[in-house]
Amino acid sequence: MAKKHCYRDIMDMIGDGMDSELSGLSDDDDDDDIDEDGVYPRSELDKILKEIEEAELSVFKPIEESDDDLFIEANEPSSTNSVSQPSTTLCSEEEKSFNDEFIQQFKRSPALQFTPRCTPNDQTPTVNLPFVQNTDIQWTNKPFISKPLNIQALVPEISTTHQTLSPIEYFMNYFPEVEFENMAKYTNLNAKQKCIENYVDTTPGEIKVFVGIHLIIGCFKNTSFHMYWKDNFRINGIADNMALDRFLILRSCFHVIDNNNIPTNNIDTFITVRPLYNSFLNQCKKLPVETYLAAGKQKIVFNGELDELHYNMEDKPCPWGVKTFLLCSQNGIVYNIILHQENMIELNPEIQNKYGLGGSVVLKLVEHLEMDKHILFFDHFFGSYNLFMSLDYLRIKAAGLVRINSFAKPPILSNRELKKLGRGASYEVSSADEKIGIIKWFDKKTITLASNFITSGQPDIIERYDRKKKSYIEVSRPEIVKLYNDTIRGVFINDHLTGIYRVFLKSQEWTLHMLFHFFDMGICNSWLEYTNDAQAANLPKKNTMDFFSFKQKLAQTLITVGNTEIAPRNCESPILSPKSIKQPKYVSTNCEDDSSDSSNSPDELRYDHINHLPEFDDLKDATLCKNEGCPKKTHMTCTKCNVHLCITKKRNCFYEYHHQ
Repeated sequence: MAKKHCYRDIMDMIGDGMDSELSGLSDDDDDDDIDEDGVYPRSELDKILKEIEEAELSVFKPIEESDDDLFIEANEPSSTNSVSQPSTTLCSEEEKSFNDEFIQQFKRSPALQFTPRCTPNDQTPTVNLPFVQNTDIQWTNKPFISKPLNIQALVPEISTTHQTLSPIEYFMNYFPEVEFENMAKYTNLNAKQKCIENYVDTTPGEIKVFVGIHLIIGCFKNTSFHMYWKDNFRINGIADNMALDRFLILRSCFHVIDNNNIPTNNIDTFITVRPLYNSFLNQCKKLPVETYLAAGKQKIVFNGELDELHYNMEDKPCPWGVKTFLLCSQNGIVYNIILHQENMIELNPEIQNKYGLGGSVVLKLVEHLEMDKHILFFDHFFGSYNLFMSLDYLRIKAAGLVRINSFAKPPILSNRELKKLGRGASYEVSSADEKIGIIKWFDKKTITLASNFITSGQPDIIERYDRKKKSYIEVSRPEIVKLYNDTIRGVFINDHLTGIYRVFLKSQEWTLHMLFHFFDMGICNSWLEYTNDAQAANLPKKNTMDFFSFKQKLAQTLITVGNTEIAPRNCESPILSPKSIKQPKYVSTNCEDDSSDSSNSPDELRYDHINHLPEFDDLKDATLCKNEGCPKKTHMTCTKCNVHLCITKKRNCFYEYHHQ
């Protein structure tokens, strides 16, 4: 039997590493016999080289070399800071020490640069993931042994050290000023391409007003948005800030990309909404990720004609729409999102062929997660044996509902047999390598869950109503069921929040539905961040804004800030309605009270230190100064904030009002 060789033998063959494996060999070696000095016949050497190449035992690969020259140890995950070496029982301790020296010498070699094998923290974590054929999956009737979590719990981070941020500050993290500039730029370009007559170019400020009006429309949801401009149902916050005709023109031209820049060979169906999607996704990936996570499906409501993207999801309140996949926290914060289309360009085709759509989506959603810090839950659409194996390899704990036929028929009790055991009964099995466990539990009906870290765990007792006994009974519940119910709700919380005040649209343009859905998701994430910060700052619940108040204040601030950028004092703007043009917003009427003052100047406008100019009004009587604690009356106003502020020898209320 041929002897297996270690790194000393390999180094003798390749010399100093500067030449190829065969360059240092001569024809004279063919007649040499094997001896103790490590000299081998040519035929034996060729056999060794072939054996090494097929086994792929090396730990490093040259950057310039192809993947065929990469030698890896397939069963041991490696780290960028340490090198895992292949185990060779025939190598002595001296040879093992020499092997370490050999690796370090190659790492320092100036001629060849080596990179370590891909690790779970790399950008492509799915390169060396384990995969088992169904015929090779083996099960035992032994209960699954729960594994210690060893999870490093994350400390919640607060956005500021002493207080929460304003709604627009959270929102602008997802859609910064440059995005509004691009929206205005490409909306103008789209209008020119459509050859709209008498079109007046829009500005980033007007786009903020446009978005803010949509948010208000979403809060009230009339059957027709035209009603907000009619006398009987007029809403001043909408009608006074943009004319209906201008609103309709902007809606028909609203765009975030130049259509002329779309490649002729484009295969991305969502290319026209990608800029806003990427802006939202980039901020999501910057958020500190919580320990307990849920992966699930979400739908962008749309009833128009879009055959290749139109899906019916019966488990959703509004079943028709465009499907998306989310990675959420336990309370609904989105950390990652994937848009579903016929050609899933965001997924690795090889991984999708091996793991299916559900498995490849989960592996894509978790690619930026750190090891040993997260527990993931998902439903039966995603679950498979190889997915749990891969997540275990990536050191991510996972559990979820599964279908038995995805696990090579494990020896588990049938539904009928389990029902005979009574309510609360469960049965579990584990894989032969004890890495995966499956449990079937009977409550009102049977459910099957799988996990790579827990099944029964420490069961708890819950109360269930029994119709036959007409009373509550105690039922044993496995720990995996409790963890699943507590975490998977994050997807449903996000569904609920994005749906209750969804931007109202009757347009048949699917791009509008998707763009404003991203706005809704950004607001949902912003409010959840705000509530976390409010809790961390010990803000009383009575002083914490609910979701409706948060969205209303955001809409009001967007409109106010947008107006200051596009509608200077006494300057007519195409966005203003005829009523507001006759009586500009910042001009005081000839009345003797202070009703002309703005009742609520947003902090973002009040403290921005831009264009706050004093001016005297034309009122007969002076108006009370709006700076807190000042009893004086004055004729001086701030043209931007539209409030009366005084300046005296002893006190400068105009300065104090605009500085925190």
